[in-house]
Amino acid sequence: MHSFFVNKRIENTFLIEGKDLHHIKNVIKLKEKEKIYCIYLNEKYKCEIQKINNNNCVAEIKQKIDIINNDIKINLFIGLIREQKFNLVLQKATELGVFQIIPVEFKRNVVIIDSKKIKTKIKRWQTICEEGAKQTKRLSIPKVENIVKDLNDLSKYDADIKLVAWENDNNSNLLKKYLKTNFKIINIVIGPEGGFEQEEIKLLNEMNYKTVKFGNNILRSETASIFLISAIQYEKS
Repeated sequence: MHSFFVNKRIENTFLIEGKDLHHIKNVIKLKEKEKIYCIYLNEKYKCEIQKINNNNCVAEIKQKIDIINNDIKINLFIGLIREQKFNLVLQKATELGVFQIIPVEFKRNVVIIDSKKIKTKIKRWQTICEEGAKQTKRLSIPKVENIVKDLNDLSKYDADIKLVAWENDNNSNLLKKYLKTNFKIINIVIGPEGGFEQEEIKLLNEMNYKTVKFGNNILRSETASIFLISAIQYEKS
């Protein structure tokens, strides 16, 4: 059953407009009386399409769906990597339930985005997250924040626990220990293709970020992101 995020409710109906209306009419070609899910104010409803016209799709609420939520918020800070790989991280992180995605420009970044293209990039990244949220039928769309160019700016993102994936960490068993603690908000930092510089790790440590590693294998940025989010969700589900 297809899922749509909506922001217009009139009594017992939702109005679906814009690109989602186009998708309903011209792409998946839904008809009247077909069932869909509507996500409204982080709540999920099973609905039936009552009318499709040129301006909107009218969906009548049939049932509110109760969802069990583990209430863990995962903030993913990831160094900019090549476009195809970064898009994969956005998609999979969304499917795995990440709360917020913050791209970071580290010193060893291979990818540097022209300042004139940043707004367009973020808009595209947000669209990827929205599509992923619809596909997995989750209740919210992760927000893609503006690119962080100064690592000190990470200090404004508070969390109960803060982890940074670093292959040179000597305490390979600490990840399990950290994930078994009680927390509601967790920040995770994944470096770019070139990895971190020592002074970046030092600065993150000063902001109370704990270094962790994932065994003996060195993972790519996109793999490390997916692995760590999956580990958090497994431990807290």
